[in-house]
Amino acid sequence: MRVLVLGCTAATSWGRDQLTRLAAQARRRGLTLIGADTAAKLRAAHPAELASVDETVELDVRDPAACRAWARTAGAGAGIDAVVTVHELSVLCTAVVATELGLPGNDPDVVTGIRTKDVCRERLRESGFLQPVTAVCRTRADAEKFMLANAGPWVVKPRDGLGSSGVSMLRGLGDLPEAMATLENVAASLGKFGGATSSDTFLIETFVDGPEFSAEGVVLGGAPRVLALTAKMTNDRFIETGHRVPAPLDEATAVLATETVEKGVTAAGVTHGVFHVEFWLTDAGVVLGEVHARQGGDYLHALVEHSRPGLELYGLLLDDLLGRPTAPIPPQTGAAGSEFLLLPPGTLYAVAGWQEIVEHPCTLAADLLVSPGASLGPIADSLDRHGVIAAGADGLPAVDDALGDLRSRLVVDIARTA
Repeated sequence: MRVLVLGCTAATSWGRDQLTRLAAQARRRGLTLIGADTAAKLRAAHPAELASVDETVELDVRDPAACRAWARTAGAGAGIDAVVTVHELSVLCTAVVATELGLPGNDPDVVTGIRTKDVCRERLRESGFLQPVTAVCRTRADAEKFMLANAGPWVVKPRDGLGSSGVSMLRGLGDLPEAMATLENVAASLGKFGGATSSDTFLIETFVDGPEFSAEGVVLGGAPRVLALTAKMTNDRFIETGHRVPAPLDEATAVLATETVEKGVTAAGVTHGVFHVEFWLTDAGVVLGEVHARQGGDYLHALVEHSRPGLELYGLLLDDLLGRPTAPIPPQTGAAGSEFLLLPPGTLYAVAGWQEIVEHPCTLAADLLVSPGASLGPIADSLDRHGVIAAGADGLPAVDDALGDLRSRLVVDIARTA
């Protein structure tokens, strides 16, 4: 059977790991992979990326119109049995191609709705889920009007952004000018992800007060199944700085969060594929955040698989899309975590200890994203982070110990910017 992978190259180390795991799990199922990407990305691809697929197709995998046209012409005779992606910006195209070819997949209108944050919020609110108060704004005056009518703090963000680009916390009207300036940089920030905002509007919403988590899962037979709950660490600009799987929650809270997320995925209209849903635990209950019809980034897929020894996340996805029996989900008997490096502004002169981290038996992944001589600037989004270390162990205390030990081995020499 033949599986089309929309976006067979990746700009991040975790994206490449996702593709590597997808390919390995497809191979174990005897599947043929057709990798689609732009001509430029295929030319620049690392040989290992191209070796993960059996064939390649030149296609703009982030342009729904181009993908629809391909599906109606060349794609119609390509013998495709399933369509998948690991990229946020190809989720809509995946739905479009699956629809055009008559294959299992999400409705393109649903995907558009969940990528437009206020539309997804309203869909969830109408289904009875707790949601922050949200407004679509065109001008600073619109945001000021919202702030005067709703108690703060507040959050300003793009309608269809990613990677925490353009997100700001506001505690008073005096914070609004800086938030508007941050929004002006969204186009440049999203360009690093290979995308662009499709809206000339932005969102403002009431801040949700409570610890933030996410749920990682997959839809099997039309029913969402949460595989792990993740504790998230973020900085003051909402950029994620670390994760722990499973989240340290008591059983009753974990069950409530799992049930709420699974019902929320269904209410949002997601019927196929892997999912990543953010949520908060508040005094009022579980408040759902953004819903994504793809796996979480930042090596979350690796943390989830490590926490359930024997789990093949992409194998479950492929088996479900192809109508094959899915394997039983292994129990969650392990734990894993990650920490990102956010170095201060300056010039990086030297790094020591990194090879020890890479070779440590607890290390699941270690990627240093800067090298000596690099100029370190402010961190505006998740692609500005300087590195990541992921580790696995039998329990969360051991994960914390392992990450602390690994981080202690790293020595950096930076000439700080005044």
